[in-house]
Amino acid sequence: MHLPIPPFHRSGDHPSVSSRLLGFLPAGLLGQVSVTPSTAGMPGSHFLEQLLGWIAQIALWGCLISILGGGAYWGLSQHNGNSIGASKGKMLVLGGAIGAAVCGGAAIIVNTLYGAAQS
Repeated sequence: MHLPIPPFHRSGDHPSVSSRLLGFLPAGLLGQVSVTPSTAGMPGSHFLEQLLGWIAQIALWGCLISILGGGAYWGLSQHNGNSIGASKGKMLVLGGAIGAAVCGGAAIIVNTLYGAAQS
């Protein structure tokens, strides 16, 4: 049983899904939304900030364990001639270092992307 193959269309042949959906909305309605993030009056905002700090600390401890354990695994494997183990140790060290960089820069990354999206 052969199924018919639909013909291919260029992107200019049909309007995109977003233009079809947004075509129903008045143009003035889309420009009226404004968001300004604030924790003023938000119940539990102090606790949430403290919780984020705890999560970041636990993540950094995990990164430290990965770097120290991976370094030991790398060194011992290299010493014993186990190249596969040495490779795994290198990956643990690299993963811990990248994880620490992401943990340290998470707030900067989020704030930068939010600021770029606002402009």
